[in-house]
Amino acid sequence: MNGTTTNPLSTSAVPPTFPRNERILLGVVLAITGNLLISVSMNIQKYSHNKLIPGTSYIKSLTWWGGIILMAIGEVGNFSAYAFAPASLVAPLGTTTVIANAVIAVVFLKEKIRYRDVLGIVLAIVGAFLLITFSNKNDTMLSAQEILVYIKQWSFLVYMGLEIVAFIVFLFWDKYYEVGKIIVILLQVAILGSFTVITAKAVSSMLTITFRGYSQLNQPIFYIMFAIMVATAVAQVRFLSKAMSLFDTTMVVPTNFVFFTMSAIIGGIVFYREFYGLLFLDIFMFLFGAFLSFGGVYLITAERKKVDVPSSEDENVVLIPCTPTITTNDLVATSLQLHEVYDNPALLGFDGIEEKSDFVTS
Repeated sequence: MNGTTTNPLSTSAVPPTFPRNERILLGVVLAITGNLLISVSMNIQKYSHNKLIPGTSYIKSLTWWGGIILMAIGEVGNFSAYAFAPASLVAPLGTTTVIANAVIAVVFLKEKIRYRDVLGIVLAIVGAFLLITFSNKNDTMLSAQEILVYIKQWSFLVYMGLEIVAFIVFLFWDKYYEVGKIIVILLQVAILGSFTVITAKAVSSMLTITFRGYSQLNQPIFYIMFAIMVATAVAQVRFLSKAMSLFDTTMVVPTNFVFFTMSAIIGGIVFYREFYGLLFLDIFMFLFGAFLSFGGVYLITAERKKVDVPSSEDENVVLIPCTPTITTNDLVATSLQLHEVYDNPALLGFDGIEEKSDFVTS
């Protein structure tokens, strides 16, 4: 179905563990499974928090720790997916978290499902199917030497320069003119997310190759990529938290998902040349799948009723730290939140609380 050819920049001498199609399928399974576990973990943490006796620390709850462990496993799966599948494919699969949360709300928490939820789930599933079907099937694991070759591409150098300039402009605009526009803030998150995704795939690839007996840990580029990955992920927390504090999350979540996913796709195209050799139909259907995923996320997350969250001055309020996420789909985490657990749609998240519900809505 795909008219793909081998990426001319790929020079790997490391023998593949699986055939390419099987390797990409493994990446897809890891991404979907990771997002499912993250979704379940968020709801477990929320459930654990709501069942706490006032004044009791959530840290003493075994259920809460179970949720944390599941989230950690999910993030490992998400991170590992970048080694086996294109970054432009892994990032949009963050819709799995939204779908899973919607299903949990209906099946386990007995919430009423809205027609728009059903339509959103259908669109997200169809979008994911198109993304998987029409993605590049020639993705490869990259060694440290290959990553250095990719970094020297003129197209990436131009892209990186434009991204840095744009980020500085948005930062200056927001800081000195106090614009406070959601678009400006989330564009900064998206730019940072692009570098997070690029470096996450590089680090994941080098670690996978290392585990196969070809150590990459003696290469400086590994530590440079790792440092950039962590720094950009942490920076995203700051900007995403700011957006959450200034704007309604029914605006933040779908907008952030669109910006982050498009940024991840563009980053994968420019740095890893993930559209190289694809036919026009493949590219069109892949982007159409991403568009359907955007629509699905919007339908599921938008226009949900929220109840007021108690202020931090309330003595019964317990602060729940959200586990930082540095991959995708996600992305990225918000900071401490009251009575709620957020997750980025990269990394998907939503802080709306349904009335009379323990469900963490995505």
